[in-house]
Amino acid sequence: MNPTPGGIKDKAFSAVRWTTIGMAAGVIMKLLQVVILTRILTPADYGVMAIVAAVLTFPWVINDTGMNSAYIHRRNVSDSERSSLFWGNAIFAVLLGGVVLALAPFIAWIYGDPRLFPLLALSSATFLVVGLGSQFRLTAEKNLRFRPMAIIEIIAAISGTAAAVLSALAGAGPYTLVWASLGRSVVNTTLCWLYLSGGWKPGWHLSWRELRPYLRFGAAAVSSAVIDNINRSLDVVVLGKFVPAVSLGLYSVPRNFVEVLQSLVHNIVSRVGFPLISSVQHDRLKVQKIIFTALNMVGALNAPLYVGVALFSKPLVRVLFGAEWHGTGHLLAILAIVGYIRSMLGPTRGLLLGLGLARVELWWSLGILAITLPAIVLGAMHGVVWLAISLAGASLLLLLPTWYGVYRPLAGIGLVQYAVLILRPVALSVLSMLPGLFLVRELTQPIMQLTVAALTAAPLYLLLNFLANRLFVDSLLHLLLVRRAPGGARP
Repeated sequence: MNPTPGGIKDKAFSAVRWTTIGMAAGVIMKLLQVVILTRILTPADYGVMAIVAAVLTFPWVINDTGMNSAYIHRRNVSDSERSSLFWGNAIFAVLLGGVVLALAPFIAWIYGDPRLFPLLALSSATFLVVGLGSQFRLTAEKNLRFRPMAIIEIIAAISGTAAAVLSALAGAGPYTLVWASLGRSVVNTTLCWLYLSGGWKPGWHLSWRELRPYLRFGAAAVSSAVIDNINRSLDVVVLGKFVPAVSLGLYSVPRNFVEVLQSLVHNIVSRVGFPLISSVQHDRLKVQKIIFTALNMVGALNAPLYVGVALFSKPLVRVLFGAEWHGTGHLLAILAIVGYIRSMLGPTRGLLLGLGLARVELWWSLGILAITLPAIVLGAMHGVVWLAISLAGASLLLLLPTWYGVYRPLAGIGLVQYAVLILRPVALSVLSMLPGLFLVRELTQPIMQLTVAALTAAPLYLLLNFLANRLFVDSLLHLLLVRRAPGGARP
């Protein structure tokens, strides 16, 4: 169950490389889906789907964490324990689906929208489908085998997007994303059984005694994940009580776009960082080097995305979302600030869980909730713009405690280093985009504005990083230049 032989650095870069490919393909499919669906579905449809998605994130987090985190953290797992984990996950997935099904009428009553009941009921079937393939995905992730996982995720993402577009064209309305999720999950689980099993199949064996140590670790991990998910989803849940579905839809589309961008780098860091840190958890110097490199990469990769979204929000909305969404550019710009700050907080989870500090991670998530909850409630009471501003303010307040409580003691990062890791990529991004801001003033077509801005900013940003952040450039080259292992083995 240990990662394949070879240097930890090469394994890490190979894992990041293939995870990046898979995540990038998934993000492209999601963006393509947004571009198409916002021209077919109405803001009211998106408002209903936003509530469904926000409600479902909580059981999804429970399903994805729990025993799964403990399985990745533990170095030696027997075949009988794997079988117990497989059936334990399957039973747990059925129970979660049953809970969603049972609560669906109550949730529909709370929001006063009967459409929520059948949407949530249909979505509950997805839990079992995903649960039947989770063991194979986790084993590949545990061993840093991200290449086959990336290929499977690309195929599943294409399938999900195709299902979404076909459903929307058929008039499915708010059911569109449910069918997309089901289609993507069925394809993913089927391919995991075929290509990630390595010949292993679960035996007819289930021992609660074997599951007990996984449940102890998983209880803290899943609790912190639920709290973290509340922090990320509470804005939609609360806002839905104060504004109509149309306004919620107008808020949720730019918000979801920012989350798609955030998921690209965040998911790479969390999926690779957790098992990677777990594999070297007793070598604190290696842990510190991994976190410092991760923060540097996260900032350097995310800053140009979010700065670009903030500076060019209006043409971006016109290109991606269509005529009904033209007034949401200011929301997108404010939410881009939230997205960047959250991306810099992202590596904390992988660091704490990788070191086995699940309880610390739980208390940390509760502290974030204590700051985020009042900001969301106060902002939502005054409308979507004030909600976005409140989220940005709450996110800024979290930066210093995160350094003091996590990055400083566990990764040995000083305050000046931390400030540089956050602010340097933002400054370089702004400098690289200044020429584009002046050039696009003479253009009227939004596609041309975005194209000119990207073509001028990208090479200038790389040049500035070459001068001011060589670690990022070297790491980027290492990722892009695929090296074959000795003896011609594949990475």
